Amino acid sequence: AARLAATPSFWLLSFGAASGSILGYGLIFWLPSFFTRSFDLELMEVSWFYGSIILVGGMAGTWVGGWIGDKTGPDRPAAYALIPAICFLIAAPCFAIGIFAPSLTIAWIMFAIGQMLALAWLGPVIAAVQHIVPPNMRATASASFLFINNLIGIGAGIYILGFMSDTMKAAYGEESLRWSILYGLGFYLLSAAIYFVASRRLERDWHRG
Repeated sequence: AARLAATPSFWLLSFGAASGSILGYGLIFWLPSFFTRSFDLELMEVSWFYGSIILVGGMAGTWVGGWIGDKTGPDRPAAYALIPAICFLIAAPCFAIGIFAPSLTIAWIMFAIGQMLALAWLGPVIAAVQHIVPPNMRATASASFLFINNLIGIGAGIYILGFMSDTMKAAYGEESLRWSILYGLGFYLLSAAIYFVASRRLERDWHRG
């Protein structure tokens, strides 16, 4: 704990992930309701539509992010933070296009791409967390990172999007959830900014033992 507390990149990686997870977990919870309200999908249609987005986008993003990290990261530690930074920057406009898409086909494509980019951080960031401490501390470092990420992401994500939707209901009516998600994309931009800062620090904190 003392070692992690004194390692700036650990906190940057943790809060970068937590910021992205606020929206990520919020989307997992609220997108089915959004598809029902704004795209007029029935429950079974939502399950197939959103389930396929999670399956395709989630699998592709997790694998591609890890693969790119392995190709670029070992000789350049900063890459482990630059990958999620760039991916979140691109994911935000993809989701924005998706929520205002004129058709389900375009919406599916943009949400799948956004989901892929939004999950590309998993492999590189967890690998980076394990490389800023000695080998005998890596499991605890990963557990501490996941604790912070899940505590903030799960604890705040679902509430924040729902709160914003309720707050904007007077102005947007049934479409308030659409605008809540749009404004919530700011968490992806915040995450990208934190990861850009982390990329400048990782080289100094990298453990090469």
